[in-house]
Amino acid sequence: MTNGTNTLAAPTRTSDTDTATLRTYRPRLSFYHANGKGSGSAAHLEMVPATGERDGAIYMTLAQQKSVASGSTEQGTRQHATFDWQNRITVKLNFTDLCQMLLVFTGQAATISDGKGLYHDNRSATTVINLTHQTEPYAGYALEVSRRAKSEPESTARIRMLFNAVEAFGLGKVLEQALGVVAFGIPRNPVNAGSAPLQREPQPDEEAAPF
Repeated sequence: MTNGTNTLAAPTRTSDTDTATLRTYRPRLSFYHANGKGSGSAAHLEMVPATGERDGAIYMTLAQQKSVASGSTEQGTRQHATFDWQNRITVKLNFTDLCQMLLVFTGQAATISDGKGLYHDNRSATTVINLTHQTEPYAGYALEVSRRAKSEPESTARIRMLFNAVEAFGLGKVLEQALGVVAFGIPRNPVNAGSAPLQREPQPDEEAAPF
């Protein structure tokens, strides 16, 4: 499991703390589940914060395993497993979608919408996303994404990934913390941007800032 990096535009005025925060912002989380049969999968989750009038989201991209690992590390011939990113499936998870997934990760539901999943429909394809807590044949949280292109209604692409208990716990916590950024964007201290301090005394007819 690895994280990617991203660069954000700096505000007009930044302190050393703000600059460090911008440098360490990591919007991508990745899972690689390769196996010796070549039937594994990989997933990237990338967060896009809300800005202005645009809602935030998490873009989840999945790919099937393309080749198995081979060779020997000792002999310097080790070749890692690869994944078919060319035929990837990418879905956009909005605030409500993430909340539905969190119900499963937190044990409040066994699956999304009683097994119906999240239904995404656009001009080019219909996509169904489901997350299920299972105990058999392997314990964990099964994520399945299926997509049917409207240009090829007889063909359905399907990718499945099973998160173990540790991965599910961590991913659930990450998604829970991401809700605020997806809804409101990345907070910035107005003092460092040339605005009035957040913690000033409220004026008449005003409420204190909720942070």
